[in-house]
Amino acid sequence: MATEFSLNLAGHPVEVIAEADDHLALYVDGCLRKRRQGTPSYLWTNVELPFEDHYLVEVRRRADAPLAVTVNGVPLATGTQINPQREGLADASTEAR
Repeated sequence: MATEFSLNLAGHPVEVIAEADDHLALYVDGCLRKRRQGTPSYLWTNVELPFEDHYLVEVRRRADAPLAVTVNGVPLATGTQINPQREGLADASTEAR
């Protein structure tokens, strides 16, 4: 198993793991949210933060493109840290560039 992508969403670790059996798995706070086999793969989960903030994390894996991860439609780079209560997702999009 190899970590393909990781980010910190307001203190909640989000990880995308490529498993040895060609499954792609999405974890939030160490808990499995979605798992799919093969390419292409599409994973998604909702993350609810305090004050009723809701975030949609989406992962897309295609054979002809690198792994793509978005939060509420904003593309992210691996290792991104997002604290929506302090900086908002608009700032996260500039971090990813």
